[in-house]
Amino acid sequence: MATRGFEQHFWIGPGTEGALTPSLPSSLAFLAALWLGFAPYVLHFSQVRGGLADGIDVLVALVVAVLALIRILVPRDFPAFSVVNAVLGLWLVIAPFALGYDLARVIVTDLVVGVLLLGLSGLSATLTYRQRAKAQVGDPGA
Repeated sequence: MATRGFEQHFWIGPGTEGALTPSLPSSLAFLAALWLGFAPYVLHFSQVRGGLADGIDVLVALVVAVLALIRILVPRDFPAFSVVNAVLGLWLVIAPFALGYDLARVIVTDLVVGVLLLGLSGLSATLTYRQRAKAQVGDPGA
């Protein structure tokens, strides 16, 4: 999708000359956040540390989903939101060990979603910073 005026492009389009935009990894991060938000109820995390695991996962999912949605809608703005999502992904990787989760499905879910968020959000932020650098140099392909 392209809009006239301030050149906003989603995923891959004519204005991006076939290049990946930050919206695609942010979209995938949003989907990962949706899973993270529903996983405690689908996989029954409530017995882990008195409900601590499901509370943390739902809270992280809400924050990641909101920030990723903003990055989907305005892919060239707010790259720091993707950095925050990457940090939250790192927290998901560390949390099972730091908080002593003892249920394998909780550990696996947090590790998989955490690694996905770390990678996808890092990619989204990197793409935005690269596009901004190209625009500052005056590259017409930015």
